[in-house]
Amino acid sequence: MAEAGLTRVILCPGAVELLDVLAGGARTLAELRRVVPRRALEPALRVLAAEGALRRSQAGTWDGRPGGGSVFALTATGRRLVDHLSDLDVWVTVYDDYFNGQPGPGSNRA
Repeated sequence: MAEAGLTRVILCPGAVELLDVLAGGARTLAELRRVVPRRALEPALRVLAAEGALRRSQAGTWDGRPGGGSVFALTATGRRLVDHLSDLDVWVTVYDDYFNGQPGPGSNRA
């Protein structure tokens, strides 16, 4: 995943929490609502889907509200993202880029 995508995921409220819970296996929409507040849930699901980290059991557009029977699971990309986020250097880079406006270690920006 490109660094911009990783930063987008980290900065999206609820996205990291969703990755954490989905790392334990597929979950229903109701189970995800217990982890992430409703107003943050749908945007976080969309960001993760846009990054290719998430799939759901029901076909359809990500622009509408997911059905109550939808089951969400990580893709292979999502599992790699969870592994990547467990690396402290990733968090240091995001912190440096976001809060200091400077590239951190391993940054692709010049």
